[in-house]
Amino acid sequence: MVRRAKLVNDIVELIPIFQLLSSEYHRKVYSVLLDSWLTEEELRKNFGDGFKETLRILKHAGMLEVRWRMPSDPAGKPEKEYHVSYTHLSANFYVSLKEFNKILEIIFMPEDEMEEHVQKIKREVELGRNSIGHIIKTLNYDPLFVRGIVKKSLKFNLKGQIIEFARDEEI
Repeated sequence: MVRRAKLVNDIVELIPIFQLLSSEYHRKVYSVLLDSWLTEEELRKNFGDGFKETLRILKHAGMLEVRWRMPSDPAGKPEKEYHVSYTHLSANFYVSLKEFNKILEIIFMPEDEMEEHVQKIKREVELGRNSIGHIIKTLNYDPLFVRGIVKKSLKFNLKGQIIEFARDEEI
């Protein structure tokens, strides 16, 4: 197995990684994808239908590799197959313990509370106020809190200081 490190320069980037590692199911899917390339059908056979959320989290964390597998039958259709090649983490950030605690609160936040914050941010983005600056002023949230909620939610993409809706595209 090739050893590759995921570079993390912002503490918010740890959120999807913690999300991935906080569930035994997600850890199992991650572990299998470290060792081999698998198609959706192979993942479904091994893990049921929940694997798609794991793939979304991996993609959100920037850890998912995708390629096309050509069929052995010339009349067959190519299929996407998935793999994870990151075995290590290299972190380069400076953070206060207060901010680190805020990140941990977001990671372990109950789903209903999380959804409440996601809906507030969603309303702001729908109104065209998609910058973190506008959202923190309107909702009176901390910038790190907003970035953390956005990074944990699979409904958004964070691009610098701009929040966009995640497209329901294929993984």
